[in-house]
Amino acid sequence: MRNYKHITLLLFIISSTVFGQSPDWSVNENKFQYTMSFEGFLNADGKTLTSANDKVAAFVNGECRGSASVLYVATEKKYVVYLTVFSNTDGEIINFKIYDSANNTVKEVAKTKVFENNKHFGDLFQSYSFASPALRNDAEIVDFSFKDLKTATKIVDGSQITLYVAKGANVSALNAVFELSAGAGLFIGTTNKISGSNTIDFNNPVQFQVLSEDQSVLKQWTVTVRLGSAIFYKKDAVCYAGGVVKVLYDENDTLATLTRGGVKITAQTIQNGETVFNNLEAGKYNVSIGGINKEIVINQKQ
Repeated sequence: MRNYKHITLLLFIISSTVFGQSPDWSVNENKFQYTMSFEGFLNADGKTLTSANDKVAAFVNGECRGSASVLYVATEKKYVVYLTVFSNTDGEIINFKIYDSANNTVKEVAKTKVFENNKHFGDLFQSYSFASPALRNDAEIVDFSFKDLKTATKIVDGSQITLYVAKGANVSALNAVFELSAGAGLFIGTTNKISGSNTIDFNNPVQFQVLSEDQSVLKQWTVTVRLGSAIFYKKDAVCYAGGVVKVLYDENDTLATLTRGGVKITAQTIQNGETVFNNLEAGKYNVSIGGINKEIVINQKQ
């Protein structure tokens, strides 16, 4: 019998060491008259928590005001928590802790929230992040191109991206290749798009959404594909000759305009697919053709 007790105790100790002790976070809801709610996700050390044993809890001055465990929402293929926070007054500062069951660790969340009765934060698409350390909140498209289709010119104007491809190219089923802010996701509506593994019709401008890693920022982007590409070449000025800018374009008789400092220098039409601006002094120029604006710097070489 004594050996049996020793074995039982040993198994209990081993079990406690391996599986850890889940924190006893509980709240007496009857003490409070107001609530605030969150639809969020948990992240510890850059990893989204997915176990039903993982938890988040809200605290005011060390007193637990609500807790929730991770649930899996099959329709969205997403792990979320539905957290209700209790209080008797607006304005209290809410602190959060998350429990990572796999590592048996409790982590403080740096981000706090001010209690507001009946307020709700987050949804299944853009969830509220309970993360330690905090996740990134930038939502930029760093680069955008296409697999198996060369882009001659790319113009980025704020959140507007215009790509010029060869005239006659089929743009009805393109495979977009893109780079985003770290941890961010690219969506059309709420459908996630994977770089290099998608099929998108670009016959009309496409509206994208970029969701930041912490899901707090959802930025709208527009990508437009235009047919008829322009390619620019330059030759720097030397002591015995001025610089040269050469423009290749698909459509003859299209006007190319050369400016410097906002002042028009000259304009020439495309002939046989090209035009050349000769004898240019060192400096910064702008060439405009078919809606494309290209800045070109001519350097002075010895």
